Amino acid sequence: MNLVRQTFVLFVALLGTLLAQPAVTDQTVRFQAVDIFIHSKEAPLAAYQLEFLVKTGDAKVVGVEGGEHPAFKDAPFYDPKGIQHERVIIAAFNTSSEDKLPKGKTRVATIHLHVTGEQNPDYAVKLETAATLGGRKITAEIKYEERKRE
Repeated sequence: MNLVRQTFVLFVALLGTLLAQPAVTDQTVRFQAVDIFIHSKEAPLAAYQLEFLVKTGDAKVVGVEGGEHPAFKDAPFYDPKGIQHERVIIAAFNTSSEDKLPKGKTRVATIHLHVTGEQNPDYAVKLETAATLGGRKITAEIKYEERKRE
């Protein structure tokens, strides 16, 4: 009888250990970079504010990087508490002279995302405002492009 009791206790202990293990998931996890472009046409771009969000899919913003032009090379302003969610508002400005500001299409930022699952997320980007020298508002176009994974 003592052997049966010891075997039962050992079985319960092993079962408890197995049940306490974290569940193994088959979810794919990857990182994705999304480049944000603003086309200011002929006007020098001196400032912008935009909203980026994940419309569908399981993705969280994990970082924000600056753009390609020296005027916007530094990371834009954003609320660090605002990332780690599906949405982030970013903004940047530069008070340089006209010859030191970008004209036309330029990458102003890169949004880095943590993506879970096989589904490719769908994103949206909205330009809240764009301005040229002296803070004069301009009409500009905005778009995003997912970077190709290597």
